[in-house]
Amino acid sequence: MSKIGFIGYGSMGSMIIEGFLSSKVVKPDQIIVSNRTKSKLDDIKKEYPEIEITDNNAYLAGKCHKIFIFVGTSAVKEVIKEMKDELSEDSHITYIAAALTMDNVKSAFPGKITKVIPSLTSRVNEGVSLICHNEKVSEKEADFVNNLFSSISDVKIVEEENFEAGSDLTSCAPAFIAEIFMKFTEAGVKNSNFTEAEVEDMVIKTLYGTANLLYERNMGFEEVISRVATKGGITEEGVKILEKELPDTFNELLKTTLAKNKKIKEELNHQMIN
Repeated sequence: MSKIGFIGYGSMGSMIIEGFLSSKVVKPDQIIVSNRTKSKLDDIKKEYPEIEITDNNAYLAGKCHKIFIFVGTSAVKEVIKEMKDELSEDSHITYIAAALTMDNVKSAFPGKITKVIPSLTSRVNEGVSLICHNEKVSEKEADFVNNLFSSISDVKIVEEENFEAGSDLTSCAPAFIAEIFMKFTEAGVKNSNFTEAEVEDMVIKTLYGTANLLYERNMGFEEVISRVATKGGITEEGVKILEKELPDTFNELLKTTLAKNKKIKEELNHQMIN
């Protein structure tokens, strides 16, 4: 019986694989994990002795029809080259390299391809994974991948052209949100007698509570604002500052990240052609 292959056990790869295992959506004896430095797999092998580990990607491809590539963007092409002789029409490759287009991957492997943009928030089984399947992926095969990622996140099926903006709103957003509230914390320290640890604790707990109001209680952004920022009150004055400053900041942020994404895509397309 064909196993499920996972290539790459770095920060994102290890998070996803361990998430699948802890959610029991896959069993340890169903998978093979490959990593260039095999010793990095010692811990997961110790925790799950039934897992098969290797540093040979061709071997993995010979044993697995469903193959998940969790390596850096620039390494995807090399990994596919290593597996080329073992790949067949039954092989289904899923990868997570954001700027690498499916057409780009298709030039190295003209078969079943799925692209996934996961999020760090999957570490706590939250957030959104963006998924797109090419035309060769059957409904059953698509459901298999969708169900895996549904075990660690919400899944949103998108057209590939929407990956760039979508990843800004999901995969990149934890860093943006953390940066915003880090600066808010720093301002809180400067304008109070609280310690940095005290301010950080208050802000994080308030952020968590606000997220729960928005998600669990289904409050919209405007409702939260209207309930706190009463007419003529102190909070309203602060909201006015944000209304004035933030639109340009966020527009510039998205323009910059989308331009960077476009540049990387062009460079990768050039590399794949050559």
